Amino acid sequence: MTLEEARRILGVDPEEDPASRLEEFEEARDRLADLVRHAPNDTIALRYQGGLQDFDRALAAVREEVARQKEKKVEAMMALVPGSVSGRNINSKREGFIDEPVPPAHPVHKITPAPKAPPSPATTEPAPPEAAPVKPSAAAEKDSGGGARVRYLVYAILLMLVGGAGGGWLYFHMEAERRVQREQQAAFLEGLGAKLVEGRRWPEAKQAYQRIEALDPGSEIAAYGRRSIEVGMREEQEQFVGYWSGEALAAFEAGRLDDAREAADKVLGRYPGEKGVLELKERIETARRLQVREKGTERVRSAIESREWEEAGVALDQLRSDLPGDEILRVLEKEIDDAREQQQQEFRRARELTSAARLRDQGKFDSQVLDWMREAIALAPEDEEIQAFYEKVASYSRTLRVPQDVPSLEEALERCRDRDRVVLGEGTFPGGLSIDVAIQLEGAGEGKTILTAKAGESPVLTFGPNAKGATAIGLVFQKEGFDPSDTRYPAVQLRGAEVSFSDCRFESASGHGLEVIEGGVAEAVRCLFKGNGWDGAAAHGKGSRLNVRESTAESNFGHGFEVWDGAGAVLKDSTSKRNSRAGILVDAASEGIEISGNEIFGNREYGIVLAAGASGRVTENSCYGNLRGGMVVRFSAISMVVEGNRMEENSGPGLILEQGLRKDIYTNNVTRGNNSGNLVSDVSFDSDE
Repeated sequence: MTLEEARRILGVDPEEDPASRLEEFEEARDRLADLVRHAPNDTIALRYQGGLQDFDRALAAVREEVARQKEKKVEAMMALVPGSVSGRNINSKREGFIDEPVPPAHPVHKITPAPKAPPSPATTEPAPPEAAPVKPSAAAEKDSGGGARVRYLVYAILLMLVGGAGGGWLYFHMEAERRVQREQQAAFLEGLGAKLVEGRRWPEAKQAYQRIEALDPGSEIAAYGRRSIEVGMREEQEQFVGYWSGEALAAFEAGRLDDAREAADKVLGRYPGEKGVLELKERIETARRLQVREKGTERVRSAIESREWEEAGVALDQLRSDLPGDEILRVLEKEIDDAREQQQQEFRRARELTSAARLRDQGKFDSQVLDWMREAIALAPEDEEIQAFYEKVASYSRTLRVPQDVPSLEEALERCRDRDRVVLGEGTFPGGLSIDVAIQLEGAGEGKTILTAKAGESPVLTFGPNAKGATAIGLVFQKEGFDPSDTRYPAVQLRGAEVSFSDCRFESASGHGLEVIEGGVAEAVRCLFKGNGWDGAAAHGKGSRLNVRESTAESNFGHGFEVWDGAGAVLKDSTSKRNSRAGILVDAASEGIEISGNEIFGNREYGIVLAAGASGRVTENSCYGNLRGGMVVRFSAISMVVEGNRMEENSGPGLILEQGLRKDIYTNNVTRGNNSGNLVSDVSFDSDE
């Protein structure tokens, strides 16, 4: 290696002699070797090892230069000192002289000590007189003065050389010390920065590499560290956002909105600009608003149904606080006022019916009297006077009590004739029975009497054609187990019968909750159809009819209410929610269909689907929060009047019109806040949709 290359590696200026700093370089080499041995990781150790090898080659070149300079300095110094071999050689160059010893240029002078103080005359003897100093000759004085000047010049030069070299050495030694310290600090900070990056402690890692940059401006280590921080932060962000946004989406799709919002907030709290999560958060908040709206509305309406007016007011105030300015508040306020007014009207009507029944009562069975009193007690169930008179006129019919009078429902039905009354006590009774007489079947109270049957065997009850005029009051029809076959049994089946159900529940059937076929007619008032494998309540076949008022279809795996294949329906003032398909489906070219005043929300498909209908009215319904859309009108339902409905905040479009339907016919409906458009027309449906 050349001396110029060594200068570059050792960081020595071009005008500086690297040999003057050999000792400093030796110490620096030892420190660099220590750095290799104590490096925090293999990567840094290899980097330092490569530097150490270059340093050793440069140091070897400097040592060679030092050796050459030493030889030159010895010769130069000897030339300046008289009596040296070099001096003798110089003096002997005069022609005719022979090499012989040369007297020293500077004679040795004896330094006379300072005279001592004279001794005391009392104690000492007089000292002998000192010899007088010998005065040098003029030639000696001349020679002595010249030698002194040469000697002083040599001393001055040596002093300057020694002082300059010593000061320079001290300066460069301190600089080397500082450089080594900076290198040690940088090495330590590099290892620390790497560990901090590995531990994803970004602010501290940034500080470490900033300190390296301050120690060594333009450092590649600092630049590499900053890049590693950027890459690590991006990777961490992608992992963090990917995980928590996935959690948020999964919770959102599962309906766990609080968990979804919490997961989304974790992302936005750290990375506020994540567009995808911001959009998801907006969807979550919309769904939460719908959920709050749904729960609040359900609470208010439940209080209205149970005639608990104080609770209805409290629930409405809470909803007003949660959803200030929401349109549903005005609707619920009106419902409370209307319900209170209706209660008063119903009470007056119940009194009128009771008075009429009293006038007509002859102390024997009268179907008209009994019908009046059934309606009266349904209108005012809490009125004790009406309840007592109902028991009186009902007693004109034969009453069989189970298990007081007969041990089982099956035996009671075997004894029954038209107009008989069967009263079941509290508890669970086996079903799987058929009724083909017009009897009145009563339970012990809401939810207290349960009739059951196994899923794959039969309906809980089947009403035949001769059961026209039969009634069922306050019963729970429930299936046990699940049957996945194509011919699933419903909870209750009407085969050509005309039966009235009030305050009944149809639950957990593999098929429909209530099925009306073969021209049967079902009247359902204040009933619940929940968790059935197909529809909540369904009517199909020409002449079959489903009339439902003030009832609820909830969480069924098919539609909430369905009418098809020539059947008809009147669905009023009811609720269809959280069903796996549509809330209400009408696919029957029949007359007189009426769907009005219903609340349809949270269904996995559409709120209402009008696939076919010869005539009828669909009015004053509210469809919101349904996944695929609010309401669908197919061309086959063009004859039906659709007006005064509200389609709001559905995940799909609000109102969807098939090709051939004019938009201006449907403008008398409210559509707003729907995610995929408020009104979508000219839609082409698949043949199987």
